[in-house]
Amino acid sequence: MLNYNKNRFINQCLQKYYKTFAQTLDTADYVLDSDNKKILGYIFYNLQKNFKKLDKVDKRYQRQLKRRMRREKRANKS
Repeated sequence: MLNYNKNRFINQCLQKYYKTFAQTLDTADYVLDSDNKKILGYIFYNLQKNFKKLDKVDKRYQRQLKRRMRREKRANKS
């Protein structure tokens, strides 16, 4: 089963990441490379952190969905 809920959240997260990354490209001409590497590392670190949060939220959502489906299945049997 495809998980549209998680895909929607991932798309939102990536859009924010790409927007932030595009803003750093404008500074590449006059900011030191070492500073740019630190900035990009920080952005990538935050992206990974957000993906971990998404995984937690998705796991909770999937658990609730399974419970709801089990309840409906039991209700239909009765």
